[in-house]
This record gives sequence, C-alpha cells and structure tokens, in this order.
Amino acid sequence: MTIRRVRKVLAIDDSQPNLILLKAHLGSMGLIPLLADNAADGIAMAIEQKPDIILLDVMMPEIDGFEACRRLKADIRTAAIPIIFVSAKDQSDDKISGLKLGAIDYVTKPFNKGELQARIGIVLQMTELQERLLLLANTDELTGLSNRRRFFEVLEREVLQTKIRGGSIAVMMFDVDHFKNINDTYGHLNGDKVLQQVGKILNENIYPLDIAARYGGEEFVVLMPGMPVEVATQRAQKLRMMIDKYQWEIDNKRISITCSAGVAVFNGADATDPYELIRKADEALYAAKHRGRNCVVPYDQLNPEDKVQAHQDEDFRELQSKISSLALQVRGQTLGIISAFTKAIIVKDPYLASHVENVRVYAMSIAKQMDVSELLIEQLHTAAILHDLGKIIIPNNILHKTTALTDDERRIVQRHPIASADILAPIGIFGQEIVIIRHHHENFDGTGYPNGLVGKNIPVGSRILAVANTFDSMTSAKPWDPTSKSADDAIGEIVSLSGAQFDPEVVDAFKKAYAENHNAWPLSQKQQVAALTQ
Repeated sequence: MTIRRVRKVLAIDDSQPNLILLKAHLGSMGLIPLLADNAADGIAMAIEQKPDIILLDVMMPEIDGFEACRRLKADIRTAAIPIIFVSAKDQSDDKISGLKLGAIDYVTKPFNKGELQARIGIVLQMTELQERLLLLANTDELTGLSNRRRFFEVLEREVLQTKIRGGSIAVMMFDVDHFKNINDTYGHLNGDKVLQQVGKILNENIYPLDIAARYGGEEFVVLMPGMPVEVATQRAQKLRMMIDKYQWEIDNKRISITCSAGVAVFNGADATDPYELIRKADEALYAAKHRGRNCVVPYDQLNPEDKVQAHQDEDFRELQSKISSLALQVRGQTLGIISAFTKAIIVKDPYLASHVENVRVYAMSIAKQMDVSELLIEQLHTAAILHDLGKIIIPNNILHKTTALTDDERRIVQRHPIASADILAPIGIFGQEIVIIRHHHENFDGTGYPNGLVGKNIPVGSRILAVANTFDSMTSAKPWDPTSKSADDAIGEIVSLSGAQFDPEVVDAFKKAYAENHNAWPLSQKQQVAALTQ
C-alpha cells in the first residue's frame, strides 16, 4: 500500500497579514504551511525543509523575490522546487521576468482563494506525476526493487562519497542457481514468482541505508555503504541461508531454491570506479558457482583454482543437504525448549498464556494483509510467541500495578524487550526474530523504546507486532485489572494513534484484517465466553 504523504508549501512574504491568510488557505487544503517573513530566512528554510512548492512574494526589502528566485534556482539543493510568484505587480514584463528566472506560475494580489488553490493543485499534480514517472524509471517491474539504472546511480554517488570521506562500501551479487531448469520445468510464470520472492527476502532483510536491486535476469545486487568485507561476507551468508531455508513450493510441490553470491568491497583509499567494483563482485560470484553453488565467496579470497574448479562432488552436496536438515531439526527442538520456558513464565503471570497466542493470531493476519514474504511471516510467528520472555525481569508488584508507574518502575518495564533479546541471543538461531522483538515497543514518531527509532527505520515485523500487541492488551481483561475495551473502542484508539505510535500502513492492514475476522475478534472475549460455558 502506498501512503500519500502530506505536502509542504513554503510562503515567503514580508507582510504578516498575507502570511496569516496564506497559512489559513494552505491549511484548509490539507497542506503543511511553512512561513518566512524575509527572503534570507525563506531560502534557509527551503534548504532545510525541502518544501514541495514555494510561494514567493516579489516586493520584499533587502532581497526581492526575483533575486531570491535566482538564488534558489542556482542551488542544487533547491533548484527543483517549483516556485509560484505572488505579487501585487500585474505587469506582463514582471510576469515574464519571473517565468524566465524559472518560476512555474504567477498569481497576483489580492489573490482569490479558489484561484490560488487551483494553481497549487495543478503544480502538485505535476509533481506527483513526475514522482510516479521517476519511480517507474527506477523500479524493476517484476520485483518492485530498484532496477539496474537506479542501482548504478546510487553506486556512483556512494563510491564518490567514500572516496571523499573514507570508509568502505560493499556490493553483494546474488544469482539464483539452476534458474533455467526452474523455468524449463515449471514455466516462466512460476520462475517469475521465484524471482519476486527472492527479491522480497533480500529487501526485507537489509538495513535501511542499504539498497537491493535486480541486476538482470536471475541476478540481484545489494549495496551496503560503510560495510567492511568481513561483515559484508557474514551478511551475504545470512541472506543466502534465508533463501536456502525458505519453504519453496510450486504447483503444490516442495522444491529447493538456492543462490550463489560474490562479495566485493571498495575502501576509500582504493583507486576503484563503480564498474570495477561490480566486476570484482561478478568475478567472486563466478567463483561461487564453480565452488559448487549455494555459497558466498569474497573477492579478496579468490585463488587461481577458482577459474578452473569444477562443481563440488555429490558427496559434499549430500552432506550439505543433511546438515541443512539437521539445522531445521535443531531449530524445532530449540523452539520446544523455549516453549517450555514460556510455560514457566506463565506460572508467574497466567495472563501471558492467552496474550501470546492472541498476539500471534493478530500479527499473522496483519502480515498477510500486507503481502509480506513468507519468510517474514515465519519470523513474525516465532517473534510473537517469544516477545514477552523478558517480562521475567519485571517484579509482579510492578507488572500488575494499576496506578501510574514511577520513573524507576517505568525504566524497569522498558527493559523487557532488551531482556527478551538478551535471553534469545546466545541460542544463535533467532537473529531476525530478536530484531523484531527488541523493537516492538518503538513508536512510529520516534518516541518509543528502547532505541527511539523513527518510521520505516523500525523493522516491519516490529511495527506489525506493536499493533497486534496493543490490540490484545486493550481488549483483554487481566486478573489485576478486569476492565477492557470493546473491539470498536480499541480500533478507534489505534487509528487515532496512526502516524504517531503506529505505522499507518500497518493500521490500515489491521483494519482490513479485523473486517475479515470481526465475528471472532477480539479473541480474549471469545475465550471468556468459552470458559463460562464449560
């Protein structure tokens, strides 16, 4: 789902009555008004705030509107912002001068509210069309990832910045193994589905500043700024394993999909251009293919044999398959141990038994409405089961307190997501689940805990878990607090916090999930009815 963002309009005018009037008009259009009463402040605000449109008065002291327009169009940071002149001067020469300087329109004072709104509306429509065209130009149609053109655009910029500032930049190149066989056996439509899912797995498991792109055919690239070769190789291994362990199914048949990967890293002191970095990643990928596929090879570990080495023998592949199967068994056994541990915590707080299950059901439904990858759904399923392990550190007198918490008590409560992550970390198999759990109390506006992450920097699994967790907390009666909200009241409160505490996209998916399950949700109240009839 695409969230329509609120547009900002900067009005630069030395007349306070005009600014007050413009603020009212812009607010009535659902726009965010930014106001400056002189050109110097207005230019500084344009650089900082990057508004979508600038309304610029012509007649101002010290720096007039024409000179302000020249400066704005000469600065690469503000040159693309559309400017509409607003002035009492109505001569054709003035209008022509303004348009020649790069303004997109000219409105005369006293301006008519309807005319002003119409002209702003036209400019915004043009802006949105340009953004859509740019998105299409930069996006791979099949996977929704950045395309090769956009990838090289970002790569060239990042390489230049690395040369200037130092540090490093890593490129991973992934190739789906035996992809031709997949197309030949199951058809190109199913092959496309495989590529889409691989793209999802990569995109959902990289850092916010990284970029995943489809390089061409069955090849994908991931750009990771500031990443040394050792860490980049570890992360490439993690992504490769996620693809390998994913439960692939085509035409109701379980199949195996693997990827090979090459890693190359550029350090600021190196005399490397973007294309050389890609060549090295491609050469490392070639070596991975010849080492038997389904592996990661960093460029700095290539040897002469890599260019001639044949496929690894079947004994190795069979052993690799057995180890993978054993790893799945170990994971299942570990979940059993954690489940037993959870039951021990339930003795401390019986409410957690139903809470954990309810949150799991809600989170799964929200995730499916958002059409996230099957891998993320699997990770979210585990995270929902384990998310409250850390409450073992909270004393019962604080956990069950019905009055306001003190600052010290609040700090103890806010430690529980970190405690959950710390409990699970030594096990070594819940990497992404730990990330989801650690951040499920972050708020979309940055006011949450433990790290104060903002917006899409919060992992999507955490954003989903946050809504599911809150809905069950609101609608469940507890032994120490028998009051609870109705589903409608809880949904109304969650919707009211959309954009503040919660991700609007997740809230929208939650509303759709509730509409499909309203006869059964909230689960806690159904459970109470069932208990009374037994």
